[in-house]
Amino acid sequence: MKIPTFKRIIFKNIEIILVSPQVPENIGLVARVLKNTSFFNLKLVNPNLTSKSYEVAKRAKDILRNVQIFKDLQEATSNSNFVFGTTRRSRQYKFIYNFNDIKHLIIAESLNKKVSIVFGREDFGLLAEDIELCDSIFYIPANPEFSSYNLSFSVGIVCYELFNLIENLYCISKLDLAKKEDIYTLFEYIKEKLSKRIKKDRLEPTMLSLKRIALRTHLTKSEVALLKSLILD
Repeated sequence: MKIPTFKRIIFKNIEIILVSPQVPENIGLVARVLKNTSFFNLKLVNPNLTSKSYEVAKRAKDILRNVQIFKDLQEATSNSNFVFGTTRRSRQYKFIYNFNDIKHLIIAESLNKKVSIVFGREDFGLLAEDIELCDSIFYIPANPEFSSYNLSFSVGIVCYELFNLIENLYCISKLDLAKKEDIYTLFEYIKEKLSKRIKKDRLEPTMLSLKRIALRTHLTKSEVALLKSLILD
């Protein structure tokens, strides 16, 4: 069955980046996962890529033959429009999304933008400087007493969930989505209005919740204008 054009575009626009993977077998297993789920863009930053990686990849060796290797994450994401990082730890001053809440946004962004999904080292994940290069970060739900997935399992879960979403899409409406600057302006406007109505210690948590809602709903320009008009004095 021929894959619809918009689905091919999504698969092409999503790339998986592994930062300093240490276990050669994990790189091979990630290649297999990408092949299983129709993804094919794999980038590696300072990898321990060996013959064992190719051996484990089996029929997904072509993914490794076409892999791009970079010296650092900034170079690897230089052509990306949106970068999603993954983590299993809390990060100071960073809001971390549940993957289930953000996976629809990944698909929406990838229809007409280059999207990178970044996975960190097996033993430590992404460093603080790596996280700073990410537009959004998310975690994969897990048992809180044993929350660390194997690297290839993490990539497998993310790729399978995205693959499943893409497979069940029949079309994607071309909405006139608001630009980031429009949304930032809206939130500054809302914050100014709310500061006169709610207690100071509740302002930031309230704004954080509103921003989470906005990211899940993909606001259009007309919706931003409507929201502004509804909260006029």
